[in-house]
Amino acid sequence: MTKVLISKYNSTGERCVDACLNYGELRYVDEDGEPMNIEIPCDKYEEATSDFEDRVREGVTQKIIEPKTILKRGSLTYIQAKKLANEGRIKGLDFFEIDGSVECSHVLGVSGSVEYALSIWNGESKNEALLKSVVRSITVYGESFIKGLSLDNTVDSTSYNRFAQNLYSIDSMVDVNLYKSRDYHIDNEISIDGLDVKKKNIKNIDLLLGILGAFLGYIIVQICTNYGEIIKNDIISILLNSISMLVFGLIVMKGSRFIIDKYVKNNTHLIMEMFNEELEKLNYDNLLTEKEACTILNNITKGEVSRLLIDMKGSVNKKVSSSNIVTKETKFILDARRSVILPSEYEIKEALSKLVGTYKDKLYSEYNVNSL
Repeated sequence: MTKVLISKYNSTGERCVDACLNYGELRYVDEDGEPMNIEIPCDKYEEATSDFEDRVREGVTQKIIEPKTILKRGSLTYIQAKKLANEGRIKGLDFFEIDGSVECSHVLGVSGSVEYALSIWNGESKNEALLKSVVRSITVYGESFIKGLSLDNTVDSTSYNRFAQNLYSIDSMVDVNLYKSRDYHIDNEISIDGLDVKKKNIKNIDLLLGILGAFLGYIIVQICTNYGEIIKNDIISILLNSISMLVFGLIVMKGSRFIIDKYVKNNTHLIMEMFNEELEKLNYDNLLTEKEACTILNNITKGEVSRLLIDMKGSVNKKVSSSNIVTKETKFILDARRSVILPSEYEIKEALSKLVGTYKDKLYSEYNVNSL
């Protein structure tokens, strides 16, 4: 596969720049001596471009270098890329212990490669994953991504470059939903039914309260009818008593259940917030897909949370307890991620061709508007 695009994810912006230079000269240039585009972490981009500009200004490197034309902002943070590289589930995404760098030996770059893997892990088809990975790489590299492919002579490279240029500058160019980190929350509507340890006792209490409610309804009817003196018809009296007992029994049962549920929710609110904070952090750092996050939420809400909510009330450090539960469930999901082999150059070119063909009309309409 043609290699004209580089990915250099380092822990600081300064280290990202160090990886791009060799004694003040550009380390990576193509066959024509032109600078290659280098993808760096999104959270280190501002620091890296500022450091690069300082070096140019101080004469440490070539003055003709314009950092922002070389350094490209990736879609991942350094921590996210490092975690994925350490997992070893994406073939071609590597972490180097010696300097803490993350590199990708694939034309898709770190962002495009990870986009492909996330789509696969989310249960989408290979074709969907291919389209998303190509779109992501173009949004990072722009036209340089097209140059990184060995296109056939029969291919209209002008259309491809125009497509990449528009996609790079116009977010709405294609209707492809790329990965976006979302906040997932554990169900705060934990009811008393979820507390399995107490469920049997609660049902017994409900029955007792229902009987007491029915008795209360009977007493009220007796008082209102002067103990049956007002109503002379026995059938009507029996019906009135039965309906009153049923209604008051249900009201007392439902009312007591509402009060108990409200009590449980109010007393577990703080604990659930702790769960949500931990899940939000793990979700962001590990790039959990929608499918993975939903599985974690389902496992926690229907399993351990219900049983441990009451136990955690007596815990000295509830935050540690909630963190351990969420971390364990998340690790289980991350371990289940299957290894992903990145697509071949042929598959990438096929996906690119499909994209350009699909949005050909929109491509030319955008071009005509811009040319006016």
